[in-house]
Formats: sequence, C-alpha cells, structure tokens
Amino acid sequence: MTTRLALLWHMHQPAYVSPVDGETVLPWVRLHATHAYYDMARVLESHPRVRVTVNFVPSLVEQLEAAARGTSRERYLRLSATPAESLSPADRRLVVERFFMTSHARSVLPVARYAELLRRREQQGWESFGAGELRDLQLHFNLSWMGHWARQDEPEVARLVAKGRDYTADDQRALLAVQQRLVARVLPLWRKLAQRGQVELTTTPYYHPILPLLIDTEAAHRALPQATLPPRLQLPEDAREQVRRALALHERVFGRRPRGMWPAEGSVSPEAAQLLAEEGVQWVASDEGVLARSEPAPKVGAAHLRPWRMEPSATVTRGARPLTLLFRDRALSDRIGFVYARMPAAEAVDDLLRGVKAADASARAAGVEQPVVPVVLDGENAWEHYEAHGGPFLEALHRALETDREIETLTGTQAATLPAGRLQRLHSGSWIEASYRIWIGHPEDNLAWELLGRVRALWTAHAARGDVAPEPLERARTLLLAAQGSDWFWWYGDDFETDNAAEFDQLFRDHLRVACTLLGETPPARLGEPLSAQARGVRRGAPPSVTLPIARISPRLERPALAYGDWLGSGTLLPESGRGAMFEADGAIKRVDFGNDDQRLYLRVVAARPLRSQAMHVALGGPDESAPLQELIVTLDEAGQARCEAAGVRLRCRGTLELAVPLASVGLAGAPSLRLQLRLVADGQEQERLPRGAPLAFERTNAATEARHWVG
Repeated sequence: MTTRLALLWHMHQPAYVSPVDGETVLPWVRLHATHAYYDMARVLESHPRVRVTVNFVPSLVEQLEAAARGTSRERYLRLSATPAESLSPADRRLVVERFFMTSHARSVLPVARYAELLRRREQQGWESFGAGELRDLQLHFNLSWMGHWARQDEPEVARLVAKGRDYTADDQRALLAVQQRLVARVLPLWRKLAQRGQVELTTTPYYHPILPLLIDTEAAHRALPQATLPPRLQLPEDAREQVRRALALHERVFGRRPRGMWPAEGSVSPEAAQLLAEEGVQWVASDEGVLARSEPAPKVGAAHLRPWRMEPSATVTRGARPLTLLFRDRALSDRIGFVYARMPAAEAVDDLLRGVKAADASARAAGVEQPVVPVVLDGENAWEHYEAHGGPFLEALHRALETDREIETLTGTQAATLPAGRLQRLHSGSWIEASYRIWIGHPEDNLAWELLGRVRALWTAHAARGDVAPEPLERARTLLLAAQGSDWFWWYGDDFETDNAAEFDQLFRDHLRVACTLLGETPPARLGEPLSAQARGVRRGAPPSVTLPIARISPRLERPALAYGDWLGSGTLLPESGRGAMFEADGAIKRVDFGNDDQRLYLRVVAARPLRSQAMHVALGGPDESAPLQELIVTLDEAGQARCEAAGVRLRCRGTLELAVPLASVGLAGAPSLRLQLRLVADGQEQERLPRGAPLAFERTNAATEARHWVG
C-alpha cells in the first residue's frame, strides 16, 4: 500500500533594500544562498526520484538576482570585504557585535578560533580586537554560513575551514569569490530541477503580506473577536496587485506560471481564496488548524490528510476554477523545524517516516480515500541548528525517500488532483494558532497598520487628482506594497526577539517616509522615531498590564536559543505603571511571559539590562490564598550564568532568563489555578517586585482554554 507524501519547503526573505540609499541592510539573502538555497537544490539534484514543492517568495528572488549579478550594495558584504586594517571604528564595532549572528552551539563554540573570539568580545569588548582578530572574525562569520554541499563542492572553503586562524587578505578575497559563485548558481539550479519535473516551484504574494488582513483588517476578529484592532483598512486592490506581480515575476524567472501558492504564513480567508482563484491560482496550502475551524467541521483528526476544495459558489467568479487547499500536518512539519536538530540524522529520519506512515494509516482507518500527508515548513532557518548544517539529515532523508518502496513523493499539484473533500466555509487564519495574532492587535502592530493606512490614503488622493508624475507615483506604490510585508509586523510587539529589530523597524518606516516624499508630502512625525518606543508610550499610564495565556506551551529550554513556536500563546505580565518615566527607565524587568503545559509552569523574564550578581525569587502557590507561597531561588553570577538548586527546574539564560518548574515538585500538580510573584534581589536587598501588590492569580491553560480562544 502506497503512502503519499507532499513536501513543501518555503524560501523567504523580505525586502532588505533601503529606499533611502539603495543599500541592502541585512545579509540574509546572500548567507542563506550559500547555505540553504544551494544545499537544498544540491541534495535534490543528487536524488532525482524524490519529488517536492519549493516555494520562492518574489522579494527573495528579486534580491537573489541582484546578488548574483553583483549589483547588490549589501552592508555586511562591504564589512566582510573591507581590509581589517581599514575598518572605521564604527565598522569595527559593528563587525564585533554582529558577526556572531549564527548558531553558537553548532557554528561558534565547536570552532576553536571562533569561540576564542566570542570569549574575547564578552570579556574584553570590541575595542580589544586588532586587525588579526577582526579578519579572522570576518572569515569565520562567512564560513559559518557555508552549507554542507558548499563545503563539499568548493575546495577553497574546505581549505579555509581547515586553516582556522591567522587568515590573510588573500584568504578574505578568495572566500568572497567562492561565495559569489555559489550565489550565482542558486536560481539556475532550481530552474534545472523544475525543468526536469522533479521540483514544482510555487510562489507567495510579492512582498509576503498577510493577504486576508490586506483585504480587510477586520478579518482578524473572526478568530479573535476580542482583539483590539487599528482603524479599519481595506486594500483588496493592493492584495490583487501583490498576487499579480508575484505571478509575473515567477513566470519571468522560472519560465512558467506557477499553479500553486503558499500564502504568507499560510494565511487564508474566504476573500483571499476567491481572489487567488480569480487570478488563476489552482491550489494553496495552509495549516490543519485552519481546516479544523472551517465548515463542515471535520469529524476526524485525519481530515487534513486529503485535499479540500472550495464550493463553486464561494470561488467561481469571472470564470475562475474552484480552488484546492492542502492543509499541513502540523506535528510532522514542526518535528523537522523544531525537534530533529537535536537527534542523530538516522534516528530523526526513521522517526519522520514512521510518522508519515502512521498518519497515512490513521487516514485510511478513518475512511479517507487516497490520503496524502502534507508536510510544509520553512526551508531555510532550521538547518543552522542541525549537525553539519543539516547535511546528514537531508542526505539521509532523501536517500530514504528514494529507496522506500512504501512511500511516494508528490508535488503540490499532484497532491491537489487526489479525491478531495468539499468546503462550504473557509476559516480566516494562519499556521500560527489559526489566527493573525502575531501581525495585528499588539499596540506596536496596530500603530504600524495605522501609519500604513495613512500613507496609503495619501497615495490614493494623489492618484485620483493626477498631480504626481507617473514615475514617482508608481515608485511610491511599490514602496507601499513593500511596507505591507508580514516581516515588519512579525517583529513588532513582544512575540519574538531579534538582534535586527532596529533594522526591521527602520526599513518599515523608511518605506513609508520615502513614499510620502515621492508624493510631495511631509511624512507623519511618528515615522521619525522607532514605533516600539511610541507603542510603549501608548501603554504608559494604563493600569497594570496582564495578558492571560490562551494556549498550553512547552518551550524546549535544552536548546541554546529561542525558537519561533516556543512562547506562542503565553501570557504576559508587564511592570505596573504610575511610577514615572525615571522608574521605567531604571526598571530591570521589562516583562514576564508565563504559561504551562500539563506538567510544568514556564517563565521567561525579559530584562532591560543583563541580570548579573543577583537572585530571582520565584514565589508560587495554588488557589488557596490563605496558604503561603513556596519560593524557588535562581541565582545569577557575574557572568550572567543562572543556577537553581530546586529539583527538576530547567533553565536557559542568554540575556533572557527562562525556567521550567515541575508543578509536582512544589505540590501544585493538580492545582486548577496558580499564584505567582517574582522578586529581584541583590546583596540581600529587594530591587524589584512583580506584581508589586498581591500575587498574580491565573487559571492553568488546558484544552478548554484553547477551544475558547480558537487556538490551532
């Protein structure tokens, strides 16, 4: 009996080119090109019987073309190419601060010289780096982003890895020349794989916008009716333009119009589905959580293991064909993205294939005719956390898929032709929680949407009056489309953290500011400063801010770094207001995220500055307010390393302190609700208490909580 597997890898980078000076401000297109984009093509080239779908976002393709031509004016490439002796003090500092942006566990600490340079930075600061240290850092940063197949295919890379230290200017030039060759190979390799029929290439709306929100921001209320939203924005014409430009670029670059699409973040809605069908898209992919909230509501857990088609009445407009939807298997997809990096390659592949076959068997037992298992995930970010850049895992996976006679790999179009169910109503949501919470509803997100709407309204007024010349008017429109990308909104708010938050914020605001200038308008004053600071101003003066959890969480603290899904659905406790701006500036704790699974309480303390030579006292109790709280103590030494003597407590501390407390160990295993208070202590004196008054009381999240909040 054949098990059908439909793998879709999503390749995405936002528009990093500054509209102010044309500089590419972040290096991720170039670095992922020598890592994921090249490696993924090479492993498929070596295993021609494995069929997959690969989704390329147009904003990435556009930048790959520029990088391949050598016309990309990229800031980090300039910093990598400048002789170490010629770096300005500002550039020296930037190199030392930013050239460790790679997996420390996989790419820094195992490399003796790279680890030595990291210790130098932490102990002596950037000023201690001489020309030799700076050049070695320049080389190691770029080498760390050379993937498994890049190291095999390019002898010069292997030589430089083996050399390890005391690099020369000739070494510097040689590495960047190899890098340029690899970048130039990426798109031709993917075209070749598509032409031989092994790979189906698909696309995303051009600048990766959350299409349903672009059509109507009020769509967010369908999943989160209590969310606070910005002033309503409806731009269906922009949503259509994002789709049309994506289809046109894809056809130009890859030689044929794509049949399928991964909407940004798997975000769909009835209106978005209709638009895509009208533009000739035949199938799209989303998440099984979206299917679970659509109608008719699936009655079995295996319902996502077949295609689904929209009812003709919902999509047939202007001659469009019904749209087919594939819904990703979340558990299997997330194992690749978040779990298998910690496992030996052979063990991980065996677990994945057993999971695929088990899913197929469950679908057949539920009566699904010709089931297919859709595994859909990011195709670039996970591999830096895998052994040898993911090479052993990817090689083992493709070898197993090529030789396993029980598994047949299908492209998205092939999967979409299988017997399908019929959807009468499609839920409005994304792959995260089957909602759009990450991109709208937080004060920073809402402020960004509001400013986008204001500048877009200016463009509409000038276009109607015809008082701006066609060229600047079109340029302003393109900048507005780029400002609609999901990435800016992803990093606003408290959901995720990045070293590049300032660059993302600056890029978003610059797109809007330059658009105003092209229209002859003075940019709104609020575009002159970071939106995050303004959003904090909106919150200032409000009562103590507590957001309760809406889903169980299980962050894996044994990993060295935070992963995207770790704290989704957690609650948030912010410092109390009314203490004045000076107190806010001086407070050590910015916020505390909290949540639970069935066994543990999880806390994440986000600090305004490093927590060193201090102790965090965590007081816990159950619903009985007369019972005393039990206190756990986490000590932080001079280096910021955390330690807790309490049994079973797990810790992770990399600037942000995270801990997992087994509730059974503090006698709260069966408690339906918890009380929590944190105290920061130094030299025996309490420095800060959160909350200041009575402990925070909250219900433990469970399946009922998730159902109330539509969590997928």
